[in-house]
Amino acid sequence: MLVNRAAERDWQIAEQQGIEKSVFRVNNKGGKTAIIRMKKGAHFPHHVHEGNAEIMMLDGQVLIGGVELNKGDYLYAKSGEEHDIVALTDTEIFLSTEQAMTLIT
Repeated sequence: MLVNRAAERDWQIAEQQGIEKSVFRVNNKGGKTAIIRMKKGAHFPHHVHEGNAEIMMLDGQVLIGGVELNKGDYLYAKSGEEHDIVALTDTEIFLSTEQAMTLIT
């Protein structure tokens, strides 16, 4: 059993400004389960999912591939789908991916 307590969470600063993450686990295909925090205005670049991904909005508001999501909203992205993420407010997102994703430059 894996337990990750909120009070003991390890936050890592992402390469993109205004984004930090707390990774709960990584599988053998590079997929992750994590919480992502984004400051208002932060942008995660255009990327493609190599496996399916699930997002649950814990707090805030974002645009994901032009679709607005708010607290409590859920998004499922199939393998091969592409999008970026823009934080419209300070945001907290639960993320679970089957495989790694690739940034599109």
